[in-house]
Amino acid sequence: MEPILRIEGAGAERGTTFWLRDINLTLEPGMFMGVIGRNGAGKTTLFHMICGLSRISQGDLWLKGVSMKQEPERCKRETGVIFDDDYFRLDLSVKHAGAIYGTYYKTYNQNDFLNYCRQFDVDTGQNLRKLSKGNYMKFQLAFALARRPGLILMDEPEAGLDPVFRREWMNLLYDVLNDDCGILFATHLTEELEQYADAVTMLSKGCQIFSLTMTELEEQYKIVRGSRRQMDYLDNRLTGRRSMKYYEEGLFQEDGRGLWVDVSVSRPTLAELMYYLDGKF
Repeated sequence: MEPILRIEGAGAERGTTFWLRDINLTLEPGMFMGVIGRNGAGKTTLFHMICGLSRISQGDLWLKGVSMKQEPERCKRETGVIFDDDYFRLDLSVKHAGAIYGTYYKTYNQNDFLNYCRQFDVDTGQNLRKLSKGNYMKFQLAFALARRPGLILMDEPEAGLDPVFRREWMNLLYDVLNDDCGILFATHLTEELEQYADAVTMLSKGCQIFSLTMTELEEQYKIVRGSRRQMDYLDNRLTGRRSMKYYEEGLFQEDGRGLWVDVSVSRPTLAELMYYLDGKF
């Protein structure tokens, strides 16, 4: 089956400066991929490149086998976007906003949109300006799904929302995900991704650090803890190291040789991976 999204050696630049370079990732049908990195790492630029708002200056990307460079308009029809910005006229009701903006998309279905709104408990007669931030996000998701996209892009939509709604939101995304689409979800809040994501891509300073499934991450990276002497033995095989109150800790990347020191080993959280890997490459 053709991947929903395939990116090979892609980059974006402004003037003579690369804002993003050498991105390589594959999103299979039904897959939920998180994109992590600090502010300014390149997450938004990556999303702009995927939905055609930033020109691809190296490499290419394909949406359901269609090249963005060769057929950008066909690619754009495959993306549904949810950004943390107001792209809709806020003086419209939910129902009228769907009807008006839906005319720009050939695959949009107003009945599907209204059904999704009811499913998500969004009042279709309510003015967009009066919606809570959570319900405004649900409105955007309903509109995106009504276009039947192959790829749903979400650029930090949950920023500023309380933990209870963030959990509800992730459950909602998980419920609507199916084998006809994939989700790419950019965030710097990593706890939810650890529970829901099938794969994670990490960016730092416009470069890709890794793009791996959760299983691959667990196999390749380990947090090791031990005495200073034990960690000294491993020092040249560690990506970062720090002293704690009673022990030292570091990030170990599996290289096939195993660990020859009897240290404590655990799976790193995404936050720990960001701590140790950001800025190292």
